Amino acid sequence: MTTTAAFTDVRDKLSDILDNIEDTGEAFIITRHSRPTAVLLGIEEYQSLLETLNIMSDDDTMDALAEADLDIAEGRIIAGDE
Repeated sequence: MTTTAAFTDVRDKLSDILDNIEDTGEAFIITRHSRPTAVLLGIEEYQSLLETLNIMSDDDTMDALAEADLDIAEGRIIAGDE
């Protein structure tokens, strides 16, 4: 579950919010004038998102993944213990 709070509330409770993000890994949306303005993420989630974006923006990697999906769909697989 993502939590949302106004900037003024976040400012006053930032330490507690950071503890919660660290403990739960959940994102935290900050609003200003009732509109979403920013997101706080734990470092692991942030790094995971960056890695995913890097993979998805690499055409060679995406082509290899698509080829692997096709191989699996067509039964061209080798068990890991062979």
